[in-house]
Amino acid sequence: MGENIKVWFDEDADILYLSLKKGAAIDSEEVSDNVRVEYDAHNQIIGIEIYHISKMVAKNLAKELKESLK
Repeated sequence: MGENIKVWFDEDADILYLSLKKGAAIDSEEVSDNVRVEYDAHNQIIGIEIYHISKMVAKNLAKELKESLK
């Protein structure tokens, strides 16, 4: 499955989208803050959307940097 993963980044909306397999999203759910999983008609995960990805990455990098300087 790994070779079929497609990744898109919408810079304006600050969303990272991972497409895990082809198909139409029939349902979705927010699994944690800023993370939404999309399902197909067979209830299989077909995609993951991560909102505010730049802020999340920057926060984690800042935290790691702070920890490394202790």
